[in-house]
Amino acid sequence: MTDKIIIMKRRSFLTVTAGALATPYFYTAASAQDRTMYVGVYNSAQGGLIKKEVIPAFEKEYKCRVLTTEGATLANIATLRATRENPQYSVMSMDDVGVPQAKEEGLIEQLPMDEIPNLKNVYSRYLFEDNFGVGFAISIAGLFYNPTTGKPFESYEQMFDKKYARRMLLNTPKNTQSVLMLMVAAALATGKPLKEAQYDTDAGWAKLAELKPNVLSIYDAEAQTMMVAQGQADFGGIEYSKAVYPHTKKGVPLDMTFPKEGAFTGINSIALVKGGPHRDLALAYINRILDPGVQKMLSEATLSAPSVKGIEFGADTAKFLAYPEAKMESLNLFTPDWKYIIPRRAQWLEKYNQTFNG
Repeated sequence: MTDKIIIMKRRSFLTVTAGALATPYFYTAASAQDRTMYVGVYNSAQGGLIKKEVIPAFEKEYKCRVLTTEGATLANIATLRATRENPQYSVMSMDDVGVPQAKEEGLIEQLPMDEIPNLKNVYSRYLFEDNFGVGFAISIAGLFYNPTTGKPFESYEQMFDKKYARRMLLNTPKNTQSVLMLMVAAALATGKPLKEAQYDTDAGWAKLAELKPNVLSIYDAEAQTMMVAQGQADFGGIEYSKAVYPHTKKGVPLDMTFPKEGAFTGINSIALVKGGPHRDLALAYINRILDPGVQKMLSEATLSAPSVKGIEFGADTAKFLAYPEAKMESLNLFTPDWKYIIPRRAQWLEKYNQTFNG
């Protein structure tokens, strides 16, 4: 049997949408009716909820029109880059991984704390690049497995056990999660915590190569996580909980496992477009997304944790969330240094492909 790994096709895991909205802080009834604001939202169940449950009420309250456009983080940054001289968008969605780049290119501006009241309730770990971006929905990244046939992993080292020969699904190098797996390999090779190992990834390549005999398939479609539920593989990852927990809640035999070395964050964020129109409406919209009621609604529907403090959840939802802060600490929750990682990612991607398909 050949040891060549099967590569499956799929759309990029990271998808976002952009659109138009208006914000309320300083407007007159007459002028507000003429204002249309464009904003970016995620192309996901979350984005659908925002368009259905949040935007209509916002439009009614502020007598404005909000138009949305869908796209991925990098595509959204490209859109802002293309419209830099004549900004069309007011608010743009981008994951935390994109905020440093957008800031460096001068595409977004610092969020004014005194003009967005709900920012004061945001956990400091979810304010990025000196308040140039703010997270509003947090997923946890780890391994996923079938709880009817396996047990949670105590350590990532268990992935390398020979009993899992061709029983693992590995997330495609095209997705951000592949960087997280490299950090894990570096941590195991050096004995350093993830926070330090992310700066010593050269030490992780040899360790990562040891995983190849256990890899059944490199997947790049969320639906392919079902191979674990169906018994074709034993575990997979690294994956975001938002791709797994909705299945878990429906009774599908899939669950997440977060080994002792730590869990990673996957953070949906929003930013204020530099020089964008209707700045007052943009600030009000960001404030609305961070409203405790909106945050709770989004969390209960998508099983992603809120970024603001003081929200209470029923047990059926709470068990899926990295929330509140005490639970974040218990999971050893870690947000990578994307400002360091992004300039190196292209080189890592090439080496990742060589490691598993060379």
